[in-house]
Amino acid sequence: MASEFVEPRLSPQGRGLGMQLLATHGQAGAHRWPRGLKAYAAMHGIWLVLYALLGKGFAYAGWQPFYVSELLLLFSFIALCGTGRIGSLLRTPLGCIMACFLAWQLACMVPYLGTFGVDSLRDSAIWGYATFAWMSAALVLRLPSFLEVVVRKQYWRFAKVYVFFGAAAWLATLYLQEWLPHWPGTAVSIPLIKGGEYCVHMAGILAFVLSGLAGSSQLWAFMILADAMLGMSVRGGLLAFLVASSCVLLLRARFDRLVLVLGSSLLVVVAMAAFDIRLGVPGTAREFSLDQLSDNLTSVIGDSDRRDLEGTKNWRIAWWRTIREYTVNGAYFWTGKGYGVNLADSDGFQVGTRDEPLRSPHSSHMTFLARSGVPGLLLWITLQGSWAALMLVSYIRARQCRLAFWSSLFAWLLAYWVAFMVSASFDVFLEGPMAGIPFWTLFGLGWGSEITFRSRVRKSHAWGLVDLGQRRGFVENAGG
Repeated sequence: MASEFVEPRLSPQGRGLGMQLLATHGQAGAHRWPRGLKAYAAMHGIWLVLYALLGKGFAYAGWQPFYVSELLLLFSFIALCGTGRIGSLLRTPLGCIMACFLAWQLACMVPYLGTFGVDSLRDSAIWGYATFAWMSAALVLRLPSFLEVVVRKQYWRFAKVYVFFGAAAWLATLYLQEWLPHWPGTAVSIPLIKGGEYCVHMAGILAFVLSGLAGSSQLWAFMILADAMLGMSVRGGLLAFLVASSCVLLLRARFDRLVLVLGSSLLVVVAMAAFDIRLGVPGTAREFSLDQLSDNLTSVIGDSDRRDLEGTKNWRIAWWRTIREYTVNGAYFWTGKGYGVNLADSDGFQVGTRDEPLRSPHSSHMTFLARSGVPGLLLWITLQGSWAALMLVSYIRARQCRLAFWSSLFAWLLAYWVAFMVSASFDVFLEGPMAGIPFWTLFGLGWGSEITFRSRVRKSHAWGLVDLGQRRGFVENAGG
């Protein structure tokens, strides 16, 4: 990828090495990826698309307890060993934090493996999916031009498909349950998408457009905002979308983008008011309407008059308070209750069915506290906080160097991550493969991008480039 830069001031040595850099990058981008890693990358991408479009309907493919997520995890282990980049990742500060985090979670799981068996492994998926972070980061470091192919080409293709088919799958989940195919012996339809998953992906796509990675895409932004309104019945998802959108607007502040978002949102709201659109959500007291939107926003920031909204909110708060009491102030301070026990049964907050019992609190962050104690939660916060700080610092550095692609990339990654974090605060979210695998993949993509970017900047200074943003034709090679 070439940036639109002007010629910098170069020392004679810097000019010679700069030309060598350009030649090397061009050759690296032309090399074919190893067949095994190329096949895995394709498989990983297909899995992500199917999880996004089919949700739990795809997650149930396979035979208990070996489903498609376990198949991808197995291939991920094998492919990771073939990248030769594990040591490079471990030597980074984030790699050390990740290793400590995983070691503690493992220590909280192993003692219960003999008692709970498969349930211990199932509950450990919330951190076991971190394998995909290592794999994604390794692919960025190992494969030439990986970011260019994945971000600029493949993700944007997925985004344009999801704007149409993602919305259709979400509406089918809500209104066509009786007519959709189901997995034998279950209530799981194909597709079966949660509102939080839908809103988070829409937030990521909008962030992609507003960051500038999609070029000039005003019409797409309007369509994404209109689609996002379909998720207004889900408070956590709606909040995730709003916070992520605000994040990318703050990072990539431009008057025309602000006008675009506000104008498109106003147009959608006016249309709903003019036609008095009201569509009930089957099985609930909620609907698609401006009143529902107002009630959801009111419930998030305060108390609502709606009993259904306040009831679920109070139930969550009561369970979180119970977890805090037996961890922060109780006997499970150090290691929590471990991985394997059904927390809903143990804590007295079971609302699931016999065939589909609830296992974890409606907050992935509280799950870490309940299952791995206060140290586990602190390691989780440190890991995520360190990643976010690296993305923000890299974004600022890219802006200072006037590297448009890199600054847009880090802004998009950070906003997408924010959407995941917000939605994970109010739902059983990262525990399942539908959100867990995409989340850790995004984490790894940012991890590898930061290492690559830091390496490029360091080399440019060594070669005498005074200002990266002044060189027309400077190749922002993404990977390799």
